[in-house]
Amino acid sequence: MSLTQPIRTTCLRCSRISTPVSKTKTSSPSGLAYRQFTSSSSSTRSSWLRSHPRLALTILGLTLPTSYFFFPASPSLTPHTYSEQPISSTQTLSPQHKLITVPISQPSTSREFFERPYRTDGSIANTEGGEVVVQHMMIKSPDIQIERPYTPINDCLDDGEIRMVIKRVRGGEVGRVVHNLKDGDKVGIRGPIPTFSIYPNQYDKIIMISTGTAISPFLQLLSKLPSPSPSSSEVIPKLHLIHSNPLEGREDWSNTTIDKSFLPNLQDKFGDNLQITRIDPGLIPKQVIVNSLQHETKSNKDQRVLVLICLPPMLMRPLCGSMTPNLGQGPITGILGELGLTNKQVWKLE
Repeated sequence: MSLTQPIRTTCLRCSRISTPVSKTKTSSPSGLAYRQFTSSSSSTRSSWLRSHPRLALTILGLTLPTSYFFFPASPSLTPHTYSEQPISSTQTLSPQHKLITVPISQPSTSREFFERPYRTDGSIANTEGGEVVVQHMMIKSPDIQIERPYTPINDCLDDGEIRMVIKRVRGGEVGRVVHNLKDGDKVGIRGPIPTFSIYPNQYDKIIMISTGTAISPFLQLLSKLPSPSPSSSEVIPKLHLIHSNPLEGREDWSNTTIDKSFLPNLQDKFGDNLQITRIDPGLIPKQVIVNSLQHETKSNKDQRVLVLICLPPMLMRPLCGSMTPNLGQGPITGILGELGLTNKQVWKLE
């Protein structure tokens, strides 16, 4: 894992992290322990499977989807198993957007993956050393076997609850289900799942570029970063959020004081350390990026700058180039490529 650039899941829609757990007597040299699967009857099962391959595949094909989506095994929040979690509150932000809150205080095991978050490679993040992990949740429809990723906007561990803004789009089954939920209803959810992780103190400046609900990972990141304090020795980089205004007639929900993780409260938290630039809907203007970088004294390729981008493909492509078909980063082209930025300084989010 690189310590100078973020890491993230290969695919948010079908991410399955391998959860590390402590071994009984041994651990890896780095101090990170991984799950071991052992069984005294493994040879017997293997022999049976070899003798009845078609039956085994049939049972597996019928059992896994059914148990995975409809029979959650644990009441706790875990990345790999769905459970029915109560919704403590819902709030309509706009006809298309709804804010839902899911508590994580009970049972206590639901806090485990927030207290000791994992990187996307399954290792335990070094939060005590300043690493910050942005996480997302998966929500499923109870009617059909479909799940969708949603990113909390807040510091879930600090708040003791998960707050997510869910957008309803035409034909979106999970969004339809969530928008019909009321206070006290339950929702099928699993997570938290790591989206990316960074060491903020390794950068002089972090630039975040988003539109619409794609601002969610940046709201979470800003919520998790500590407030600047003259008495603190912790180094906080300069922060610059570039976010598109909503289309005419649409509510600018992130620019309200409804939630403490929305922009006005974050501006109060960071003061002059956070610059917020609002731009018109559409392509990201080159001059906005140039203005954000020009205050640095080093050449662009030598800057300790990180540009995080969460945009739809049609807006991402001219700015920094597309992600690869398997959601890899791909080369940095477009405006950021012209300005000399590299993959070490740019990270694309789906």
